Amino acid sequence: MKEIKKIAFGTDHAALDIRENVKEYLKDLGYEVIDFGFCGCGSCDYPDYAFKVAEAVVSRKVYKGVLICGTGIGMSIAANKVKGAIAAVCWDEDTARLVAQHNGANIICLGSRTATISEVCHRIKIFLETLFEERHSQRIEKIRHIEEMQVG
Repeated sequence: MKEIKKIAFGTDHAALDIRENVKEYLKDLGYEVIDFGFCGCGSCDYPDYAFKVAEAVVSRKVYKGVLICGTGIGMSIAANKVKGAIAAVCWDEDTARLVAQHNGANIICLGSRTATISEVCHRIKIFLETLFEERHSQRIEKIRHIEEMQVG
């Protein structure tokens, strides 16, 4: 029996129009979606959701994370404040593949204002299905070392 992988998912108000479609897409791909939310009305603060998703990823409660805001940039900045999170903004298919393959990203960040729903979904699929190439491990370890040196 194949294990169903869990995906941590979070958006802010900018992704209101696409969030349910993206969640359904992930479920159709066979993932269990753990939704860390959106406030439901008006605007909300993206760092709240970025933190929850990053914490779930870093604690290994989920396989990987998906964050969507207007551009993906704010979510990426916030998620990367969590030690062990490697969150990357992806603006095309190549970056979606490369952040997983070369950078060991565990969270993809996307923009609802910078891509169509189809593009967002396709980038997520590429990201989730691309494996990290171990030949890049030394660089990831250097990043972890930098994190360990931080006073906090």
